Amino acid sequence: MNTLDPGRRQHYGDFYGADYRRRDESLPFVTVMGNCQAESLRILLDSSGAVESFRIPPVHEFTAEDIDLLTPVLAHTDVLVTQPIRDSYRDLPLGTAELAALLPDGARTIIYPVLRYDGLFPYQAIIRDPADPSRNPPVVPYHDLRILAAAARGLTRPVEADPSDEALRTTAAMSVEQLRTRERHHGTVVISDVLDTAPVWHTMNHPSNATLAALAQRVLDDIVPGGTVHAPTDREMLGGLTAPVDPQAARALGVDVTGRDTWLKNHEPVDHSEIIDAQLAFYREHPQIIDAGLTRHAERLSVLGLA
Repeated sequence: MNTLDPGRRQHYGDFYGADYRRRDESLPFVTVMGNCQAESLRILLDSSGAVESFRIPPVHEFTAEDIDLLTPVLAHTDVLVTQPIRDSYRDLPLGTAELAALLPDGARTIIYPVLRYDGLFPYQAIIRDPADPSRNPPVVPYHDLRILAAAARGLTRPVEADPSDEALRTTAAMSVEQLRTRERHHGTVVISDVLDTAPVWHTMNHPSNATLAALAQRVLDDIVPGGTVHAPTDREMLGGLTAPVDPQAARALGVDVTGRDTWLKNHEPVDHSEIIDAQLAFYREHPQIIDAGLTRHAERLSVLGLA
């Protein structure tokens, strides 16, 4: 990502040196770090009027120049709100502990979990290419375990899946338990109980405004008790891409969902056959991703009858 790009500098104007003025010096200044969910969380925290913040780039776009700009921001930060980030992330000092070390005396760090829930998307998956972890499959940036299973068997069409309702409830429970494990491991704000209600998201890692607001409220309560976040009513913050909800999974989990039977990109339908053909070709070109996916999602593939 070129930090000299004028559009990027305008989008992150406060971060890149625009004349930012705090609304109220008495409010805590909050810096929110993370990937796609971070900016939505910051918007919600800011909506309370109880904190000060401004937009900064997501960590996967950071450059060495951005680190130089972030250092003075952190030096004036009262509360760092961050997802868990490993040390030397993308060969930059962006780890949670590395960022916290740049805070002034008395500043606090609040860690929030990266939200993932595949209960209503039982076949949707994220798989990291061992050769290039940033590589995504074509057409939509998610893998489908039925297409992955077909690629592993040398088939030209997705494998038909016929899981029981109990199997689908099991995979949903696995997804919630994975979040609970991450919460405990990283000492994060707890939000896994919300996933127990089977919330309807846009994709497995793009939560709805409602779920994001629930997380933001709990973070805000830890910063300034008594404030209230306000989610946008005119848009879904992470709704640019929406996946079809599996109807059997919805029934098994007792969720009533309508109008979610196709992929939508910027509200335009995506041809499912295009996804199938492009992703099968993608697996033929990158067979190492098949092995990585079969390993990473072995348990879910087994429960769904796709192993």
